[in-house]
Amino acid sequence: MTFYSYNYLVHQNNNHTLVQLAAIGIIILIIAILSWLWYRHKTDLKYRDLFIIMVLLLLLLVGIQFNEWQTIKNSFNQKSQVTQIMQRVAKEKGVRKTAVWSNTSSVSSGMLIKVHDHIYNVTINTDGNSYTLTKATPIQSTINYVKEGQ
Repeated sequence: MTFYSYNYLVHQNNNHTLVQLAAIGIIILIIAILSWLWYRHKTDLKYRDLFIIMVLLLLLLVGIQFNEWQTIKNSFNQKSQVTQIMQRVAKEKGVRKTAVWSNTSSVSSGMLIKVHDHIYNVTINTDGNSYTLTKATPIQSTINYVKEGQ
């Protein structure tokens, strides 16, 4: 069983998005160079063909980036809801947010929240505006903790 810290859920990032944005920037630069070469050598069709290939590649990468952006946005919203629940549990139990752990990064009924040595089952109401904590006992005694920076 794996539990994630509050700080891990808040600061989790995606570095591959930066790599894709860098690739898009490089392709835009290549397109600019090829369009200049195509303008300069209008009779040489290889620059036009390379220009078309790069534009298509750019459109493909932009489409992929847009799709991943939507996925990241949904993931961020889920993590935000989990961290809100963790904040409320910390306030309710009178502990710091760093003492609260969650076994998932998405809100769902059946998620577990660990506060010090106690584990609670979180039941989300159907309207999604409230939750209920009930004490739970894990069957598996081995617990892995994922902290910020891992």
